[in-house]
Amino acid sequence: MLRFILLVIIGGLIGWATNKIAIKMLFRPINPHKILGVTFQGVFPRRKDQIAISLSKIIEEDLLSKDVIMDQLFGSEKLDAFKDKLKIVLVDKLVDAIPPMAAMLLGGNIRTYVTKYIDKHSDELFEQMLNEFRSVGLENLNIYELVKQRLDALDFYEFEKIIFGLMNKELRFVEVIGLVIGGCIGVIQYFLTLLI
Repeated sequence: MLRFILLVIIGGLIGWATNKIAIKMLFRPINPHKILGVTFQGVFPRRKDQIAISLSKIIEEDLLSKDVIMDQLFGSEKLDAFKDKLKIVLVDKLVDAIPPMAAMLLGGNIRTYVTKYIDKHSDELFEQMLNEFRSVGLENLNIYELVKQRLDALDFYEFEKIIFGLMNKELRFVEVIGLVIGGCIGVIQYFLTLLI
């Protein structure tokens, strides 16, 4: 019985330790080290450039396309509120820009005149501004390049912290699975030694 327990414990510890080391080797060593002519470096540090490229493509094409950003900024429920705020700003700026002499020629109450004009033409003005923003603003927005630059500039310790923060439970689960599988291998070893 003692032999059975020892084989299960040793197998479990070996399975747990190998999975823990394998997880660590995803990130460590950060810098390449040569040992007996073989270069050792963690998978993520060695492939950081390819990971940045792949992640940038995924974010740009699947998660945060320009259309998604436009919908988020100017979705139908936000559009009316945005138009109302823009009308107020336009009226205020135009009223302030008109000289008092011109205001007197237009009847004194220039705010009413400007407000009526903006109300009448606001949809057309707003559509032109939105189209201009789409064509100029979004043309210059390169999501892929922006994400890649941010990932390239990220310190690798911070990158490791982010990955562990996102996948902490999953990585712990992998360690526990190693423990369980190692324990099962210990059981199999025990029965094999009995047969031999």
